[in-house]
Amino acid sequence: MTGAAKRLGREIALALAGAGWQVAVHYRSSEDDARQTEAECAALSGDSARFSANFGYEADVRALLPRVVARFGAVDAVVNSASLFEHDTAETFSYATLGQHITSNTGAPIL
Repeated sequence: MTGAAKRLGREIALALAGAGWQVAVHYRSSEDDARQTEAECAALSGDSARFSANFGYEADVRALLPRVVARFGAVDAVVNSASLFEHDTAETFSYATLGQHITSNTGAPIL
């Protein structure tokens, strides 16, 4: 599950683990949060693992799924919750800001 270390992604990961799914917890830079989510998912489902990948880099995106498959043997579902989360306001928002989010929010799942 991408973006599973924090916020909504974490809650989805925990719900899946609670339903018995083994969860691959993806994170970009939130390693401590990912470690905690991984441990809680493992306690609920019996197994979990965390994987770091920066979706701003195509090589990271392409390498993630093979790493998960190597660890778990197969992938039954992908839940994409990865996104760049940057607080802004009506005053600080600009159309240009959307461009930097396209790679993480749209490009990575397509690859």
